[in-house]
Amino acid sequence: MSRLAGALLLLLLAALGAAAAMVQLAQPPVDAHSIEITQALFLKSDAREPPPAGAGWVLRALPDNWNRSNPGQSGYGWYRAEFELPSAPAETWAAFLPTVATTHQLLVNGVTVGGGPMTGAISRSLGRPQLNVIAPQLLRAGRNEVAIRLRVAPNLRGGLGPVTLGPQTVVEPVYDRDLALRVTFPRALNMALVFVGVLVLLLWLRRPEEGIYGLFAALALVWSLRNFHYSLDVRGLPSSVWEAFVLGSLGLVVVLTWMFMRRYTGLPPARVERGLLASALAALPVFALLDPQVVRAVRMPWYLLCAAVGAWAIVLLLRHLRGPARSSAGPWVILGGLVLTLLLGLTDLGVSAQVLPFGPAARMAYGAPLLLCALVYAMAENYFRTYDHARALNAELEQRVQERAGELQRTHERLRALERDATVAAERDRLMRDMHDGIGSQLITTLDAVQRGAADPQEVERHLRDCIDDLRLVIDSLEPERDSLQIALGNLRYRLEPRLRASGVALEWRMDDVAALPSASASLQVLRIVQEAVTNVLKHSRATRLRLACGMEGGDFVLRIEDDGCGFAAEGALAGTAHRGMRNMRLRAQQLHGQLEVASSEGGTRLTLRVPVGTAQHAPGANTPSGG
Repeated sequence: MSRLAGALLLLLLAALGAAAAMVQLAQPPVDAHSIEITQALFLKSDAREPPPAGAGWVLRALPDNWNRSNPGQSGYGWYRAEFELPSAPAETWAAFLPTVATTHQLLVNGVTVGGGPMTGAISRSLGRPQLNVIAPQLLRAGRNEVAIRLRVAPNLRGGLGPVTLGPQTVVEPVYDRDLALRVTFPRALNMALVFVGVLVLLLWLRRPEEGIYGLFAALALVWSLRNFHYSLDVRGLPSSVWEAFVLGSLGLVVVLTWMFMRRYTGLPPARVERGLLASALAALPVFALLDPQVVRAVRMPWYLLCAAVGAWAIVLLLRHLRGPARSSAGPWVILGGLVLTLLLGLTDLGVSAQVLPFGPAARMAYGAPLLLCALVYAMAENYFRTYDHARALNAELEQRVQERAGELQRTHERLRALERDATVAAERDRLMRDMHDGIGSQLITTLDAVQRGAADPQEVERHLRDCIDDLRLVIDSLEPERDSLQIALGNLRYRLEPRLRASGVALEWRMDDVAALPSASASLQVLRIVQEAVTNVLKHSRATRLRLACGMEGGDFVLRIEDDGCGFAAEGALAGTAHRGMRNMRLRAQQLHGQLEVASSEGGTRLTLRVPVGTAQHAPGANTPSGG
């Protein structure tokens, strides 16, 4: 929230506070058709009917404060005044009493026209204006008399303010205006404060570690409930209990305000807080048990003590404003609310202390919404400041995450480029080794034999065909398709089948769907194992039938090669020098992280290669070992 918004709210609070004070201090306007009684005869008497003229009546100016004119007195009293009418009215009249203490009874020309019960529990009505309707037949041309009987409790202020008589259509709007300002509007504000207090209480119950919310909820609920005493009369409740609630709840309100201000200004909890809070709570039953005369005597010191605690809260806030908080609008708004509330309270105190004219001491009814509105603004300012700070941190964090994501993306791209370069380099090295150790070695051997004249044309042709087959094998292993191994095996079958047929060996070929091996070098190793096995069959087995089958079994690639030849001793194949091809096949199986099983007998040989597809690695070297 901006400082401008805080300044505008502070001005609004000041205007509302001034309006509340001025409206309740000002007397209601008197219309030309109305009669205002500002003087009346008074007699302290318990008589149920107005005493006779010679009973000792005393002239009193209205408003009349019993604490001045009849100090220490309570009970019953009569006021009497006369007014002249030029003619008997034809319309209904009304009597408007803006200020009347407790229970009253109104008589016009000896007939009761309004008021409350004059026996039983004493009603508290000082905070409410009173309107009594007068039938037109009760008034006459010439002299008329109005009498008002009061019943004052020992612990309440007795007195009577000016009385306005006139046509109901003229007097009632004045009464309605006064009732709205003193009763209806403050009561609506109190209901709103109760609602706000309940909401903040629910918030505090969800987050009990935020003690300031609990204090605000308690302050809002206690203060709003207390303010109902200005306009609410609880029938049947003893006056002493009601007065104890009024006085004790005021102490609780100022203590909660002081505690809230300590939390708001960042002060830690103090031991004196518990003492003050316990004293404020204990004041409720203590005031109820005291004698009404004692309550009357301690009322003013109690009000002064509560005002001192309220001023203490202002001092705490002023100290807080000496620091960095002075740049925020919230503390200044609270300060304005505290000062205005204290001024309204001091105005009520002035009325109760007879410094100001006798009247309703109800201006503090506006103090609660003024101050609590300021507190809500300050708490909202802190909340939104925290919210804005969190948003700024989130934005900064999001920017950092984006920057880091960009860095990771660039790093990932560099790593992929390095991996591609490494893969290309590794593949180049592999091809160079294959070409050098396989095709290159055979070409050099063939060339050497030709140069020495030790090779006949057929042998040269055989070596060249072997070179071509080996080159094709390498090319087939580089097939980029997913099923490259199946394609390479199919190509190998196409080249091997004529050789087998020429040697009198029938070929049975079965190939199921197989998973792709992880690299071209792994596929090449499998192809070389097949090539080596077929070569061994053609050279050594004297077989007439060769069966090759491959497929997937339990996640493993399985290759089986069987022939019906003469067989060989497996142990000898592992150790003898004549069967280097078998050792080469086992070495290739190990490089594939697989297993090569060989079973041989007089009825033939079965070779089984099992390679786990999930663990097959790039073969470190796919060079062609020396043939057997």
